[in-house]
Amino acid sequence: MNRLLHSLAIAIASGGVALAQQPSIYVDIGSVSGGAGTPATTFGAAASVGGFWNNLNLDNFGPVLVSPPLSDIGGSATAVTLTWDGLGFVQGSVFRDQLCSTGDDQALMDDCGFIGGPSQFRFDGLPGGTYTVLTYAMAPEASSFLTNVAVPGSADPAQDVGGDFCSGYLAGITHAEHTVTVGAGQALVIDIAVTSWWDSLNGIQLFPVTGPSFGTSFCGPAVTNSSGAPAVISVTGTPVASLNDFTLVCSSMPANSLGFFLVSQSQGFVANPGGSQGNLCLGGAIGRYVGTGQILNSGASGEIMLPADLTMIPSPTGFIAAAPGDVFNFSTWFRDSSMGSAASNFSQGVEVTFQ
Repeated sequence: MNRLLHSLAIAIASGGVALAQQPSIYVDIGSVSGGAGTPATTFGAAASVGGFWNNLNLDNFGPVLVSPPLSDIGGSATAVTLTWDGLGFVQGSVFRDQLCSTGDDQALMDDCGFIGGPSQFRFDGLPGGTYTVLTYAMAPEASSFLTNVAVPGSADPAQDVGGDFCSGYLAGITHAEHTVTVGAGQALVIDIAVTSWWDSLNGIQLFPVTGPSFGTSFCGPAVTNSSGAPAVISVTGTPVASLNDFTLVCSSMPANSLGFFLVSQSQGFVANPGGSQGNLCLGGAIGRYVGTGQILNSGASGEIMLPADLTMIPSPTGFIAAAPGDVFNFSTWFRDSSMGSAASNFSQGVEVTFQ
């Protein structure tokens, strides 16, 4: 432990990347009753990562429909709302049982809002940042019915969506894909328009460009640091090891603090290791992300991010490659201060089971 603390104390800043605290939000459009229901929290559709699905029923419309505050994919409340402008004639949330869809696929794709005319859906209350937007807009009753989807401000063009679900989730068939950057306080807007017959909207997923977060938090909350909050570690990308798309994020750190990520295949609890004012949530053989460019500065936002190579997970005896079924636990160690004196602190832990 003293060696680890010494490494942190003598490290120099390496230009760490700061992230906004952007939520991942899933929305199912369709009736809770009289339809196919709402997908389970294990279901991720085209995003691959499961999470909580908010339900928006277009049957409950006035001139404008504003959702209650939405929950993120972990089920935690956010300040984000979804507004439908109410334009166009609405047939409402309708269920059509289509070939090849069952279970959660049916819950997302077979009950949808049929909207006769151009219409707009707007997310308000998002933190500024760059988001991936997946808009499910396939008519369940006929593959020839197409809906046009556009996201103002995105470099990605408007896209017609429609076809046969039997090939699974495919861009241009089941959904449109857009990437868009929004400023703090700026709305993220989705425009849909008729290409043929009715507009159809099955659901929406939006998440930071690094992907929706996943994993199971444990040993939290962490001890409050000098920022006034406990540090929080999360992971984004995908748990599919062969795709090697995995990013570690730690937020709510002190500003301009140096820190790095830790990893172990064992959980544990060590109070105040090496004189830290926080608690280490890992046990067993602990690896350190302290290679070139891996000791990061939290900057003004108090956040760090590290794209991690799943073929080179550090351990005390060398590198390990993640394989399906492997379980790894991650945490963060960072500089902090206590009563004006230099100290260190930790985030809570996050457990990831790779597929």
